[in-house]
Amino acid sequence: MANVVIVGAGPAGASLAYLLARRGIEVTLLEREQGFSREFRGEVLMPSGLEALEQMGLQDAMEGVPSQEQGSVSLYMNGSLIFDQALYGKRFERHLPRAVSQPKLLEMLVSEAAKNQGFRMEQGASVKGLIEEDGRVVGVRARTRQGEERIRADLVVGADGRASIVRKKGGFRVKHSSPPLDVIWLKLPCPTNWTGGRLYMGRGHFLLGYRTWDGFLQLAWIIVKGAFHQLKEEGVDQWIDEMKTHVSPDLASHLEAERGSIHKPFLLDAVSDCVESWSVPGALLLGDAAHTMSPVGAQGINLALRDVIVAANHLVPALERGDPELLGSAFLEIERERMREIRTVQRFQELPPRVGFSHAWWGEAARFTAAQLARFAPVRLIAGKRLAIFPFGVTEVDLRV
Repeated sequence: MANVVIVGAGPAGASLAYLLARRGIEVTLLEREQGFSREFRGEVLMPSGLEALEQMGLQDAMEGVPSQEQGSVSLYMNGSLIFDQALYGKRFERHLPRAVSQPKLLEMLVSEAAKNQGFRMEQGASVKGLIEEDGRVVGVRARTRQGEERIRADLVVGADGRASIVRKKGGFRVKHSSPPLDVIWLKLPCPTNWTGGRLYMGRGHFLLGYRTWDGFLQLAWIIVKGAFHQLKEEGVDQWIDEMKTHVSPDLASHLEAERGSIHKPFLLDAVSDCVESWSVPGALLLGDAAHTMSPVGAQGINLALRDVIVAANHLVPALERGDPELLGSAFLEIERERMREIRTVQRFQELPPRVGFSHAWWGEAARFTAAQLARFAPVRLIAGKRLAIFPFGVTEVDLRV
C-alpha cells in the first residue's frame, strides 16, 4: 500500500490528506503547531473554494464550520462611495463568498480524514530535513513528541505555506513577483449596519473590510512597502488617525469610537512568488509552498483547495500503481494544469497596487477616471466579467477520484 507524508496541516495539506486517506492510501500528516487555536489571516472562502469543498463531499461537514456570508461589495474612492453592488447570478446563488473560522475548518478536515484507518496525524512535529536516496526524496527527518524520527514515504508533499521547509530543503528555485506593499491586519468590533465587503482606494492606500465569522470587523490596510516602519514608531493611535483620512465618514467615526478595542494588529509582508518547478523526484509542493499569493482578491486558500482537487486526480492512480515514473508524470501534469490559473491570478493581483500606489503624474487621473466609470452599471458588468477570476477561478476543476 502506498505511503504518503504531508508536511503542513493547513487547508491544502489537511484536505489532500482526507482525499488520499479516503482512497485507502496511508497518510501521515505532520503539523508543527500543537493545535489550531491561533490567529489566522485570509479566512475568506470564495465560491471557487466552496465548490472545491463541495466536490470533496464536505458540504454537510461545512455546516458545522462557523461562517459569515458576504452578500455585497462596495467601492469607495478617497472616502466617497462609488457603488454598492449586491452579488448575484447563478454561481453566487449557489455560493456567496464566506468568511470562515479557519481553526474550525482545519479541525473539520482532520476529523474527516481521521475516519479512515490509514490516516495518522502528528502535531508538534517539526520537519528538519528530507531523506534522499539515489537522487530521490524517500521521506523526512522530523522531531516529534516521541523524539527524532525518520519517516519514510513513497511521496512527500510540502503543503507547509510560504515558509515551507520542504521548499527550502528540497532545493526548489523561486521566482518572485512581489507587489510593493505591506498589509496591516486589524480586528475590532463590527458596526451593526455593516454588510458585505468594502474596498477603499486612494493614493498609496487600499483598505479592505468585512464582517468575520465571529462578528468582528476585519480590516486589511494595504500600504506601500516600507511605510510600516514609520507607522510602527508612531504607534496604534497614529495608525488610526491616518486610516481615518482615507475612509468614509461612518467608518472614520467607528474607528475613533473603537480605537481602544483594536485586537492584535499584525503586519504581513506581502509576497507573490512561484517555484520554477513544483516537484523534485519523490516530492511535490502545493498551495502557498508552490505559489505564494498576494492578499489582493483573497485567493490563497481557494487556489490551494483547487490545487488539491487536481493533485488528487493524478496522484491517486499513480500511487495505487506504485510506479515512481508514473508518479513523476503525475507531478508534471498537476503543475501543467494549475499554472494557467496561478499565472493569470498573480498577473491580475499585480494591477491594483501598481495603479493605486502610483505617484506618477497620471496616477491620480487614472484612479479618478476608473472610479467615475465604475459608477455605471454597464461598466461594472463588463469589468465584472474580467474580475470573475477572483470569485470563480480561471479553469474548470473537477474531482475524478
